[in-house]
Amino acid sequence: VDPVQALPPQSVQPPLDSGVTEDPLAALLPHYIKKSNIDPYLTRNVTTQVGQTAYLHCIVNLVGERTVSWIRLKDFHLLTVGKYTYTSDTRFSSVYMPITNDWALQIKYPQVADEGLYECQISSFPSKSIYFRLWVVVPEAKIVEGPDMYVEVGSSINLTCVIMDSPEAPAYVFWYHDNRMINYDSSRGSITVQKGGGNTAVSRLRIKDAQPSDSGNYTCSPSNADTVSTLVYVVKGEKQAVVQNIEGTATQKENVERTNDPDFFTVNLKLIFPSSMKQTRYLACDY
Repeated sequence: VDPVQALPPQSVQPPLDSGVTEDPLAALLPHYIKKSNIDPYLTRNVTTQVGQTAYLHCIVNLVGERTVSWIRLKDFHLLTVGKYTYTSDTRFSSVYMPITNDWALQIKYPQVADEGLYECQISSFPSKSIYFRLWVVVPEAKIVEGPDMYVEVGSSINLTCVIMDSPEAPAYVFWYHDNRMINYDSSRGSITVQKGGGNTAVSRLRIKDAQPSDSGNYTCSPSNADTVSTLVYVVKGEKQAVVQNIEGTATQKENVERTNDPDFFTVNLKLIFPSSMKQTRYLACDY
């Protein structure tokens, strides 16, 4: 039986809660004919991350001489029949696990374009199908403390890197200080990586007894996401207020540039820090 033709027209794209579909003629079959059964309690929403092999598990009992096929519904492409692959895309294959009667569809190196509905179908009469929705997420890293962090000399630098949309914890998370890798077993610091709630992972960097030489760019580099950085400034206690309250203590110079539009002008705000801070910042605001 052609498994694609065996698909009832009305069940091409059923809602996910429709469960197992069955041909209306099933009631006419003699009760003594054994019918293949698809486990209705499978996880039908599967989330994976880009590049991580995904498995859609279809447990089928009493297969007998029948075959189990996988179909990608967005283009009605027949992917596998039994253990044979019917697509030129070698990332797709059928993996049979006899102990659990699992006919899993394996997708290597999944991409966002692979998202969508997939059908596991038995070529029996009546035909039976169950549907899976695959989600492919792209992990994204973020340092919670923000783009800038100010720390007093002698205190600790604590940075938290959250990797979002990460169904699995990254294989590793490296931290860098001005392009130099920070050792996990540093005597002054520690690095931890753990799975957070939901599809998140968290890595924490702690450096004790911060010194001015610890100032600079800190980068979190997970194995499964792009790097993210933050600037850390280690300052003496009496100068910390100057840094954290820029608007109140820095000298301000305003230069208003007006345009031909009377309702629009640009304010260039120049903040001049004390000489010991060795930095000047410029802010431009459009009104």
